[in-house]
Amino acid sequence: MSSSASSKTSSTNQLRPSGPTNARALDFPLGRPLAPAATIRRQRALPPGAETRVAIGDQVQADQPIAEVESDGIRSAIRAGFSGRVVDVTLNQRVTIEGTATVLQGIVGIGGPAVGTLTVLPRGESLAMVPIPRGGVILFPQQLPLMLIQRAVAGGAAGIITGSVSAREFEGFSRMDLSAALDGFPLGAVPPPPLTIVVTEGLGAAPMSSLLVQVLAQRLNTTVYLCGETSIQQAIRPEVIFTPPLSQSAQPLPLRSTLEPGARVMAWAGAHRGMPAQIIQMPQRRHYSEAGLLVPGAILRFEDGSTDIVPLHLLDRIG
Repeated sequence: MSSSASSKTSSTNQLRPSGPTNARALDFPLGRPLAPAATIRRQRALPPGAETRVAIGDQVQADQPIAEVESDGIRSAIRAGFSGRVVDVTLNQRVTIEGTATVLQGIVGIGGPAVGTLTVLPRGESLAMVPIPRGGVILFPQQLPLMLIQRAVAGGAAGIITGSVSAREFEGFSRMDLSAALDGFPLGAVPPPPLTIVVTEGLGAAPMSSLLVQVLAQRLNTTVYLCGETSIQQAIRPEVIFTPPLSQSAQPLPLRSTLEPGARVMAWAGAHRGMPAQIIQMPQRRHYSEAGLLVPGAILRFEDGSTDIVPLHLLDRIG
């Protein structure tokens, strides 16, 4: 699977390859965008006026404040997001944490790092009336409607993890060109989104996979870290991070990760979802996706002998 500029650009970890600008991916042990336990490092850029509350060498828990910031006379905590050790601090500017975490990667997203308590909305209530958990991260496994996005912003939610979203509504809300964003082009003076969103299945109407729903449901009412930043060219995917069970030890991640001719891959969204294939060519010219986005793609040969062009951001390397 592919790995994840506001505050994420300078962070480093095993999941994020650097170097050439060709798109890359990671092989995940569960065959899905999920690493049960990996050693990661994340750098959190602090907002202006923040005061750090940790020092190098401190052990922190996911819900522990690493800094505080005051706004309109009210002090708010900036939480770690996952358990680990503080390995670097630039006073009142940034904090870097290293630890073992479960990492779940999405296909597309928006927004920088956010931390909140994972929650689901009450069943049976209208989305126009349902209470929005202030500071929470909403798990919404279906297609995400624009109404819920707008209500989440108004209600002060930290973020949303969802199965899919309409490309038109996503672009309208974020005010960004998704084709350019997925291709890694600079977005200019686009204001940062007021909400972080991670989409696990892609643009369209697909529900979240049952495996991911099950994994996330086990983490309800716990603190999670998410980041929606997405770029094919920079090998950045949106992600959700949370502290794994104590019994789960860190696992080494595969080093072979480049999307290249000859690699075996699988599409996790679109018309070819779940179908294994082999990359036979990676043309320089971009192609339109099913969602109408002009993005880089690869020509695949499927097991039945058919060929088709599939967007790179929908592909995971499986061998």
